[in-house]
Amino acid sequence: MWWLRNNLSSILPIMMLVYCIPNPVARSRMMASAFSSSSAITGAAVNTRGSRYQYPYNHHRHQYHRVHLNSFFQLYSSSTISSSSSEVEEIDPYSEQAKLNLSNFYKQNNLQNKDAEKDHKKLLRLMEQVLSWNQRLNLISRKDCTPEVVYHRHILPSIALMPLVLQSNNSQRSDDDNDTDNSNKPLKIVDVGTGGGFPGLPLALLLPNCEFTLVDSIQKKLVAVSEMAAELDVDNVRIHCGRCEEMYAEREGRKEHLGKYDVCLGRSVTALPRFCAWMYPLLKKKKQQQKDDGSSTTDGYDEDGGRLIYIIGGEVEDVVESRIQSDTYLDELLHRQEGTSDKRALIFLAKDVEEIAVESGEIDKIIRSAPPGTSRRNKNNKTQQQGKNNKVAKGAWQKRDNAVKKERGYDDFQRFES
Repeated sequence: MWWLRNNLSSILPIMMLVYCIPNPVARSRMMASAFSSSSAITGAAVNTRGSRYQYPYNHHRHQYHRVHLNSFFQLYSSSTISSSSSEVEEIDPYSEQAKLNLSNFYKQNNLQNKDAEKDHKKLLRLMEQVLSWNQRLNLISRKDCTPEVVYHRHILPSIALMPLVLQSNNSQRSDDDNDTDNSNKPLKIVDVGTGGGFPGLPLALLLPNCEFTLVDSIQKKLVAVSEMAAELDVDNVRIHCGRCEEMYAEREGRKEHLGKYDVCLGRSVTALPRFCAWMYPLLKKKKQQQKDDGSSTTDGYDEDGGRLIYIIGGEVEDVVESRIQSDTYLDELLHRQEGTSDKRALIFLAKDVEEIAVESGEIDKIIRSAPPGTSRRNKNNKTQQQGKNNKVAKGAWQKRDNAVKKERGYDDFQRFES
């Protein structure tokens, strides 16, 4: 308490100034500077001949203010300069430069059939929809919900996966050249944990020939995504409200979702081994071969079958590291300045996704709820089981049987008349 009493007047002005700083990096550095400088002065006072009151605090109080404020302004100026130099300037999404960057992205990834000007207008409309809906519910962080943040940190990282998705499409088309039925089928993509629609909705907006299924367990977010898709005239999107591991639990789910998707997308949903355990049954895994009698049989894994494309930042587990097929930074995919984002896109084959789920042990930790229609049967079974072991709780009321002899606590009771 003595330290706080003697230093509060010197720290309080600094704290008030620090909280006025908009940059969080500079703010944290200012707080550290304020407390470290106060601790240094207090420590000097404590160590002066073993007496903490040896140093004349009250006499030189104004000098402490000057020392603190000088160090504060010096460190603040250096912090703002270093932070501004380290942060990459985000271009105005409505500017011509943003449109030019999208056009260069198409050219460098051999997407010559895409109209950059038309697609840029679509992305701006999507950005406006996200900003509007985010005022009503928390699709993305409201703290940084600005046009620049939505466009550069959510929409562009989503469309950065377009070359990777089309690469999966081209590999499958090359294998299905002799099969005209399969070559005409659209690419089926599932976005697990889509949240506010990323990365699935921007990709669906620019890839109308692909079928997208956006999955999330929060219904209000999916309502917003569905409304945004309808407003943008995106008709190749459907939503699924529920957990991913329960999509294929029912009979109809097995028919509709089990092993039906060419690409699975995810963006920092959870740890990668757990994510693989959730979604690996959704990917196409088995290669079908025709027998002479017309029947089909499975023959191992298809190397060009389903793929997982996952956006992640930071390090990954060892069981994941050894099975990565491709590891590309989003800045490299977007051909923008290095250091803009630390996120990268990882690609896994379907067989590797299942191996990660099994080897990590996450596949044994999945707990699925009972399929619809089984709750009543389970309730009846529970009631029957309770009937077999019908034990009345101590002190519970029940109707007395008059045929049973009363328990008085003693035998041979006799009543004598006086």
